[in-house]
Amino acid sequence: MAIETLSSAQAAAWKDRVLPAVEKVAEGVWAIPVPIPNNPLVYTYCYGIADGSGLILIDPGWDGKDQYLALTSALESLGFTVANVHGIAITHYHRDHIGLVPALLHKNPDMWVAMHGEDLRSIKQFFSQSVDLGTGVDPSINIARAYGVPEDRWAEVEALQVSAKNSSKNAQGSAGSKNEFALLMSSMPDAITILDDGSQLPTESGALRALWTPGHTYGHSVFVRDEDGLLFSGDHVLPTITPNIGLDSGAITHSLGDYLGSLDKIGNLDADVAVLPAHGFRFHGLHDRKRELIEHHRQRLDEITERMDATDDHSVYSIAQGLHWSRGFDSLHNFNLFAALAETAAHMHYLDIDLGVGSLVPQG
Repeated sequence: MAIETLSSAQAAAWKDRVLPAVEKVAEGVWAIPVPIPNNPLVYTYCYGIADGSGLILIDPGWDGKDQYLALTSALESLGFTVANVHGIAITHYHRDHIGLVPALLHKNPDMWVAMHGEDLRSIKQFFSQSVDLGTGVDPSINIARAYGVPEDRWAEVEALQVSAKNSSKNAQGSAGSKNEFALLMSSMPDAITILDDGSQLPTESGALRALWTPGHTYGHSVFVRDEDGLLFSGDHVLPTITPNIGLDSGAITHSLGDYLGSLDKIGNLDADVAVLPAHGFRFHGLHDRKRELIEHHRQRLDEITERMDATDDHSVYSIAQGLHWSRGFDSLHNFNLFAALAETAAHMHYLDIDLGVGSLVPQG
């Protein structure tokens, strides 16, 4: 059964990959697109939710002057300023979701920031350089060699595996350096509200609860507003694409199992819940989309099993090379190549296939 689009305007913008307009999606809830520079996703939806005399934000988006202006201009059009923001809830730590948090805190240091403790732990690991900022793996590991990448392509993957202090280009090849992002993240406050599974956000009015949905990242959370059946799904459930599983390399040895378990968890929500994702468009049909996502991963696992039987080269690169990719494996370069390899590795580990490099990242 196909999902039901709840916004023709959002669906059209997603199809054409253009920035949509700010849209009221429920009483006191607005979807605000914040652009992502040089990225096929184009934008992330920041959700503004009325909260007493002000509002809270979910995932304010990528950092940068243009992004900050897009968000603050949208808030002004709704009658709010940054001073009216009571707090920020983060689904996960990826830059297109958390990037503007430091700038917003600089303007309004009284707002709270809430996120799952595992993603806060990941941020602290990155900026202590105990894992690599670009890839999330031990910086002493040659990830290209570990994945069996041919030497003539090493530079594509090694360019991602650089420490924050030496970086001049971010992992996705977009505007702004990883070094700049590291400096921004280093200004994150120590007093962050840590969310657990089932935590209530510290709102002034209305109830919003967090569900821990590890998979895309180990600390990924979604937010549920039960009073009117809204699910702010972050990157956990998207309407037309599948979130990368395995890119959060610190959890690569359990990411797919986590994700499938998290899909089961949200299957306990009401079938009529309105899904408000970070990318794409809002929709009904959560249970149908859940089944589609599970089937996608089952098919991928079957593909890997067939590829293992078809070749004696069982490196991650070789297995990935024989899988179906929407634009073809030969079109994958740089970040997209690394993401495909990481996802393949996560699926291989789920099948108990020896990756040949241990667990990649020690689980401490």
